[in-house]
Amino acid sequence: MQIADARINRLMALAALGIAVLYIASVPIGTLTGLPGGDASGATIARFIGEHRGGILAAVVLNGIAWCTLMPCVFVGLRALLGGTAATVAMICAAVEAAIVGVALTFGAVLAYGAPDLGPQLAKVLMDGFDLGTNASAWPTVPCLLALVVAARRSGAFSRPTLAFAGLVALLHAITAVSFARSGALSPSGIAVAGPGAFAILMILVGAALLRRPLAGEATDGPADVALTASAART
Repeated sequence: MQIADARINRLMALAALGIAVLYIASVPIGTLTGLPGGDASGATIARFIGEHRGGILAAVVLNGIAWCTLMPCVFVGLRALLGGTAATVAMICAAVEAAIVGVALTFGAVLAYGAPDLGPQLAKVLMDGFDLGTNASAWPTVPCLLALVVAARRSGAFSRPTLAFAGLVALLHAITAVSFARSGALSPSGIAVAGPGAFAILMILVGAALLRRPLAGEATDGPADVALTASAART
């Protein structure tokens, strides 16, 4: 059991860190910080996508791997390690989140794939679909993170600062979940843009905590930041 737990720790740590690496890499590759806002005209959107078509397609692939493949795997592993109802809720919500993100990325992929031949009106519709899908993915993210906090607190899995940050990320996604204005702070290009980055930082903290978990048979000088083996043994 200890050897299996150690392997899961390492795999989940690498997957969590992989999410952050892929997302961070996708931002400059796809020029994501320069994406037109919800109040931009269709002509502006079509021109921007046409100019950055290759990078945006690459960013879609990177984010697809990060959020639709690695992220659900992380929460499946956390469910196995933490155990309990709360961890199961977090895993299910993560799967729903990944599915919605996949839909949003499909809008982005179609938008970039069709450039520069898309008309302004279609470009606007596809961009809206991407923005709204991204924001909608925050709906399951909130219960996912709150359930993770509950499961981790019961098992002593992560440090208090990590859990506090997870709570802040959940709050940020709660704001994102209602950010459907055309412009301003409560638009998809407002506060909501910080959501993926905050989640990526949380994955760095989770991955680092899992990596600090000693392998089976290794001696420890003090209490580890994560205590997953004992939790798994109770499930």
